[in-house]
Amino acid sequence: MNPQPQSRNSITFPHGFLDFLHVSQGRRHTIGEYELEPARLDRFNHALRELSPDAPAMTMDQISSAAERAIARHRDGATPPFVQSRMAALTRLESLVADAAWSASLELKRQIGVLLEYRRDAGDLIPDDQPVIGLLDDAVLVDVALQLLRGELADYEDFCRFRRVAAEFAGMSEAETGLTREHWLEAMLQAQDSLTRLDGANEDRYVPDPRASLFHVT
Repeated sequence: MNPQPQSRNSITFPHGFLDFLHVSQGRRHTIGEYELEPARLDRFNHALRELSPDAPAMTMDQISSAAERAIARHRDGATPPFVQSRMAALTRLESLVADAAWSASLELKRQIGVLLEYRRDAGDLIPDDQPVIGLLDDAVLVDVALQLLRGELADYEDFCRFRRVAAEFAGMSEAETGLTREHWLEAMLQAQDSLTRLDGANEDRYVPDPRASLFHVT
């Protein structure tokens, strides 16, 4: 594993995403009783381009077709798992940029800011109070962002586990450990110097035991 911070991923649109938003035979501009508004679609596509300039703009037909399929699959009114997972990911991304110990870059903060601004915008593509699909448009943008930021988010989750183990071992709060991204990187380098991965095909992230370097932290 490379302990250096992840660079921005070159993928600008999720694999298989256009299949999910395939165009229907007709030209739908409605979702049930709700009619999509061009101005709201423009707002959505503006946020999409801010996240990934090379991403193709979405059409009303793509969005409405995807929404209708989601409604058909969740007639009980439940929020689709896709939406739930992306909203949970947004919460983690928000925690990432708010965590001073991680020192998120300005570009990363800008990207998460795009998501949060859209999430709070009353003029977003699909009103949030729409059953089943109210957060579908928000989830789509988060999904695009995850393709770009998944390496950074994976590193942050490793860091959080590293800090949590250190805090539990030392009997103090995570904030009291004073551990930062730099300490995590140092520990990763120490681990690479002393350990060899047993299975190169293993996709699990590796987090070294922070107790080895905890006492080097001032």
